[in-house]
Amino acid sequence: MDVAEVFAAPKALIRHGWLRTVGADGLPGVQFTDPPGDPGLYGPDSAIWYVHGDVAGLVGGLAGLLLGGLHQPTIYGTNQHSSYSDDPLARLGRTASFVNAMTWGSMPVVERTCGIVRTLHRQVRGTMPDGRAYSADDPEQLVWTAVTQAHCIMLAHQRYHPHPVTGARIDEYYAEYSQFALRLGAPGPVPSTRDEVTAYFERMRPQLCCSEETANLADFFRRPFGADPASKAASLVITRAAFDVLPDWARRLYGERASVFTALPRVAEQQATRRAAQTLLAALRWSLGEPRFQIEARARCLAEPTGAAANDG
Repeated sequence: MDVAEVFAAPKALIRHGWLRTVGADGLPGVQFTDPPGDPGLYGPDSAIWYVHGDVAGLVGGLAGLLLGGLHQPTIYGTNQHSSYSDDPLARLGRTASFVNAMTWGSMPVVERTCGIVRTLHRQVRGTMPDGRAYSADDPEQLVWTAVTQAHCIMLAHQRYHPHPVTGARIDEYYAEYSQFALRLGAPGPVPSTRDEVTAYFERMRPQLCCSEETANLADFFRRPFGADPASKAASLVITRAAFDVLPDWARRLYGERASVFTALPRVAEQQATRRAAQTLLAALRWSLGEPRFQIEARARCLAEPTGAAANDG
């Protein structure tokens, strides 16, 4: 038996657990193979392909949800209309499906997916107990959701990717992610550079707080979830890493809820969290390799257009 055979079983087990976690549910019509020659929004050389092709994005995505939850209209709408507390894997799966479609999908897939999400957003609206209106398709909320996700994914990327992007490539990533909000209906402008993102959070911070709904979100994700014991253990590591990757001012708003190892000093908690996350993410990279949808999308981009697409060219 060679080395590859020895490690085949554990790699398959990790891969299966991962797919059950992030692929529990998805948006209809998301595929990455057609039409041939269509680069989608970005293409293989983009910063967003590179950043989203790594498993550190799972930490960043959850951190983005936690950061977004500090905005009361956003979290109130989430709690009133989302199934995350009943079926967190389905919620994470649909979110991952949207991000994957926008990142690697062809233009028909991007347009169809945005249409589906816009339809879903129109159902998420109402009035908060204090009389303020909330709406998932409100331009300010679309921008807030996109910027919090992009920022936290970039923070996790910088901390956990073996070779993170630097300099202008970071700004390129923010500019590319801004298309998520614009395609969903935000009129712009959407912060598209590091400096613009920093200034945006400075403007938004007076509006943020840890409301009762925010606290409920944090308490929920401090508990393990998953389809099996290994996935539940991994979820705790990812959650701890997500709280840890939040900006310091956001952690302060969460208070004690941002600490999972409450008996440990902050420095010791950071060290334990980051070592555990580095180990888990390294195991996932080893077992998963390059994402299947990225492989399919690259092949689609490099393929010769056929039929009407070729004639249009």
